[in-house]
Amino acid sequence: MKNYLYKWTLVLCAFAKTVTFSAQDRPKETLSLEQAIALSLENNQSIQIEQKLVTITEEQVSIGNAGLLPTLNLIGEANYTNNETDLTIRTFQPPPNPATVNFDENGVTSTTISGVVQADYTIFAGFSGRYRYKLLKNQNSIAKYQQQAIINNTVLEVSTLFLEIAKLQRRQELLEKNIQITEDRKERFKDKKLFGQATGLDVLNVESNVNRDQTQLDQILLAKNTLKRSLNFLIGYEPERRYWVSVTYTIDELQSPETIKAEIVANNPSLLLVKEGIHSAKNEIGLARSRNLPRLGVFANYGYFNQENDLQQLAEITNLGYMVGGRLTFNIFNGGQTKTAIKTAKLNKEVNELQEIQLADRLITDAITEINRIEILKTQLVREKGNLLTFQEAYNRTEERFRNGTVTNLDLRDAQTALLNAEIVIAELQADLMKAHITINALKGKI
Repeated sequence: MKNYLYKWTLVLCAFAKTVTFSAQDRPKETLSLEQAIALSLENNQSIQIEQKLVTITEEQVSIGNAGLLPTLNLIGEANYTNNETDLTIRTFQPPPNPATVNFDENGVTSTTISGVVQADYTIFAGFSGRYRYKLLKNQNSIAKYQQQAIINNTVLEVSTLFLEIAKLQRRQELLEKNIQITEDRKERFKDKKLFGQATGLDVLNVESNVNRDQTQLDQILLAKNTLKRSLNFLIGYEPERRYWVSVTYTIDELQSPETIKAEIVANNPSLLLVKEGIHSAKNEIGLARSRNLPRLGVFANYGYFNQENDLQQLAEITNLGYMVGGRLTFNIFNGGQTKTAIKTAKLNKEVNELQEIQLADRLITDAITEINRIEILKTQLVREKGNLLTFQEAYNRTEERFRNGTVTNLDLRDAQTALLNAEIVIAELQADLMKAHITINALKGKI
């Protein structure tokens, strides 16, 4: 009974010291996965760039930019000339009158002023305006899908980094606890040495255990801080900002493989981006073919014209009025430009179609891989939780025997290490399982 009281007293003291030891360098700020994702959506520069590009393409989608509206121009012109003029004019007079009259003057001036308001409208251009409008909408859709793809990949990257940090943080916590337990054991060995119940070698062995654990802890802290700098970049934090990640491992029910495949095909932003490229290529084909059709345009203007001449028969002329007209053009030959444009657009469409098939196959393959991985991880987690109970019981018994002097410090160290590793494995399996679910959601475009 005394041994049990002594044991639990030491455990409680070790736990209290562990809390103090772990918390002394722990940052006060905590960061959850949801907060990290929200910060990345708000501060990530790549996402901000894509948002600007979407806004630009939205501004460009209009029938005016597609050339479907009339244009109105105000045209003004004024010029002044001063020349040396040698002018010969036929008189058309019968002989003996002179047939021509010659003028040879210096400083002959001419002043012209004109102003016109003109409206132009293309009635028909082979449906090119309609295709240009569709292409503007395609560009806007492409920009939106690119933004979704960037957001999808950023959130996945943030989640992956966050969970890797959580794994290392859990390793840190468990190792700090392990170090504190070993430190307490070292103190007990020192006390026993004073009474001749332990040797200096026993103390040295425990100290070497502490040193090995401390070296491992340093490596974990180095890796964790490196990952935190990468995460800080994605969420808009300064590189050395310190915080403690807080994660709750929640696992959603996995859908059937067929449902997951259907959602990937319907919602994956990278796949939708390629599909929009196919639509854009089809409209490029239509735009190129429109060059083979005639073009009909009309115009109307109202203007003022005034010209003054020193030497010409028309000393001054002034016009004020309007003019309307139309023009029909039909290109017969343009060096094969239309044919080349049509062929290029068709090839671009074929490339996008092949990319769609290739990307869909790869995404579905990745999804199946993650589904199989989840099933294996779930099985491993159940098994490792059972193993943890075994290792915990083995450690408790070994510690009791160690206090009774029936096992060595090396035996206790082995049991302690086995328990530590079991706890680490469970923490990493939980993180990997959650990461696999997040990856599937990213593939479905619903992260």
